[in-house]
Amino acid sequence: MPNPRTYLATGIILKKTPFAEADLLINMFSREHGKLRGVVKGAQKSTSRMVGHFEPLTIVEISATKGRTLDTINQAQIINNLSDLKSNLSLISQGLYVAELLDGFGNESNANPHLYNVAVDTLVNLNTNPNQLLNLRWFEIHLLKSSGFGIELESCTSCNNDIQPDHHRYSPSYGGLVCLECNLSTQYSYPISLQALKVFRLIDRTNLLSLPYLNVSNVLLQEMKTLLGTTVRYWVDKEIRTNTFMERLERLD
Repeated sequence: MPNPRTYLATGIILKKTPFAEADLLINMFSREHGKLRGVVKGAQKSTSRMVGHFEPLTIVEISATKGRTLDTINQAQIINNLSDLKSNLSLISQGLYVAELLDGFGNESNANPHLYNVAVDTLVNLNTNPNQLLNLRWFEIHLLKSSGFGIELESCTSCNNDIQPDHHRYSPSYGGLVCLECNLSTQYSYPISLQALKVFRLIDRTNLLSLPYLNVSNVLLQEMKTLLGTTVRYWVDKEIRTNTFMERLERLD
């Protein structure tokens, strides 16, 4: 009979940390079990067969054994190395942003297959289609939806009335749009242009691989980034460290 303490999982490596003399502590987000932490014995040795399997932003399949505090990862197979993404510093920073948000929104040992698929689609598209300017905006909207914090983009989140053109604001704490009358009672809100609202609605209902290329201005891109970044920070309740890295790279361009 199979050992009930042994299991298989497919997931995204979020981070690796040296552990003990030659081991690695691995954090990953898996399709089957949510966030996992496990030790790979001897993985830092140059002779280890699993050297290179646990680089961050690698999609792997593992065999692991449950432990009292930490699981032990016995075997690993690379599913997608995302090599093109890892060869570009800007794309690496975007991938690490995805990983940091997965770590913030994902739950320990609690599967969320939809969130896993959203993250994989984003990383694969960053790897194969880096010129899609809306990759991260798509990820943020569908991350929030998959985590139970979906953004209301049609009706007022306070009174439930349909939003009228140019008669709305955007409130992260309310979870989306508010009409101007209800806006008076919000703690804080932001203006949102009709163009940004239309793009948000398109992203919300479209698969990433089907998302068309849009001639989006830098001003509109910055507006969407600010609105969604503020929403993500509100719900995760902490600063996103990779944002600083991405902004530094943008200033160097």
